[in-house]
Amino acid sequence: MQKAAVIVAGGSGKRMKSDIPKQFLPLGNMPILFRTVKRFLAFDPQLQVILVLPQSNMSDWYGLTNLYLSEEEGKRIHVQEGGATRTQSVFNGLNLLSQQAKPEETLVAIHDGVRPLIEKEVIDRAFAAADKFGAAVSCVPVKSSMREETSPGNSQPVDRSKYWHVQTPQTFRLSGILKAFSLREHDNFTDDASLYQAYVGEVAICEGSYDNLKVTTPEDLFVADALLRRQEANL
Repeated sequence: MQKAAVIVAGGSGKRMKSDIPKQFLPLGNMPILFRTVKRFLAFDPQLQVILVLPQSNMSDWYGLTNLYLSEEEGKRIHVQEGGATRTQSVFNGLNLLSQQAKPEETLVAIHDGVRPLIEKEVIDRAFAAADKFGAAVSCVPVKSSMREETSPGNSQPVDRSKYWHVQTPQTFRLSGILKAFSLREHDNFTDDASLYQAYVGEVAICEGSYDNLKVTTPEDLFVADALLRRQEANL
């Protein structure tokens, strides 16, 4: 099966309290988005990346590519304009990919552009699970105790071993996820796996990583910097 990735990077700097879109903030010596893209490029020399960006961020991306990507890396990245919602943006990316690959013979990993510390093992597990089951979502076990609110002022404990924190990549056979997006009735799904399960079928869980955090706030960036230094020290 051919492998591909759709990386979606449509965030702003609002929660990061920055004038710079969060995906272009530096992490170490490289913008977050470039770190994310390069992790996927390094995973498989045949893997192609569809990068979905708002029109307003196109110049930011193209203005930095010569600094952080080789010519060969640049050839494997195809940039697509996003839509008004994340769901529309992902669909735009999937449609572009379907013009370049055979949907029945392609696995696609849909990933957040601001999860820059994803490890090769996580990507590998995601593709393997999607190949076996048709759809898989990367998750990590919940660490904390959990409670369910049963009514205002009342709650009860729940068994945390049954619950997982959802991450990306969420990985699918391209034909299946295209079908799900084409049948959707609205754009209010919280993630791609939920949309797939609503219209196509079951979604398997595969092991993610606590390093694979989503950089959204200044605190996340602080943690990401520490995790990056630890990863680089272990190379």
